[in-house]
Amino acid sequence: MELILKSLVPLTFVIFIGWIAGIRKLVDSKHSNTFATFVMSFSFPCLLFVKTATSKLEDLINYRFVIGFALGLMGMYLLTFLLNRYVYRRSLSESCQSSFVCAFPDMAFMGIPIFMVIFGETSLISIVVGNIVTSLIMIPLTVSILEISQPSSVKTSITSLILKVFKKPLVLAPVFGVIVSFIGIKVPDLAIDSLKLIGGTTSGVSLFALGLIMSADKISISKMVIINIFKKNLLQPLLMWGIVIALGITGDWAKEAILLCAMPPAIMTTMFAVKYDTLKVESSSSTVLGTVVALFTMAVIMHLMGIGAA
Repeated sequence: MELILKSLVPLTFVIFIGWIAGIRKLVDSKHSNTFATFVMSFSFPCLLFVKTATSKLEDLINYRFVIGFALGLMGMYLLTFLLNRYVYRRSLSESCQSSFVCAFPDMAFMGIPIFMVIFGETSLISIVVGNIVTSLIMIPLTVSILEISQPSSVKTSITSLILKVFKKPLVLAPVFGVIVSFIGIKVPDLAIDSLKLIGGTTSGVSLFALGLIMSADKISISKMVIINIFKKNLLQPLLMWGIVIALGITGDWAKEAILLCAMPPAIMTTMFAVKYDTLKVESSSSTVLGTVVALFTMAVIMHLMGIGAA
């Protein structure tokens, strides 16, 4: 229990500080985009590159984990899409956006600080895999569907948008790191120390930014918001738990996969909702309330997996 508290209490505190800063106008909530850009384009990529470049290739590639985690993310995505499209009779764009909210866990903002406390730096590999899956499969698919649903006057090139995703430092950094590891190049200690200096700010800044973003988002409790939170915070980790057992994934890999799926909806899902003017209030409410609820549901899931026992 002490380990669970050590991972969740500091996280809650920093999110709360960011929220207070936004509510009291100490930091303008519009600057949250700047903090998010810093994390996603600078500090987190540096952290990912160092970890992948200095790890053994066999430690980076766990095929069962990669396949299992992809099934956990895209399985929930497909399930939610079908329910929204054919049960709730929602439009193509709304079904897609709801699927994005329910299947894309907040690995970058919440995953790093929690995993660093519970599993150590080695666990960042699972976050690397998660970001590759979302960047190469889920995000391009979501962009494609939302773009198809847009009026022709506001459509942009899907190819250019997908290429833009692949060019992001968050995707390129671990790829280059894996290449460096594969070739066997030794990264100079001075370079590693320099990258770690900026990479070490990722957890604190990302959580502060999350609180800042939460302070500005509109919150509206509705039936669909509650359903989204249930699917994301409880159903997806249970789905991943079943996949882990079925594929024989064991040890920390199994716990990391389940816990990542127990994370609340990623902030990026709200950014997509705003960009495409689709389910904006529902997406932001699911993200904000889902984050609050996740602090409790993740504690329960950690306890069930034996994290912090003994």
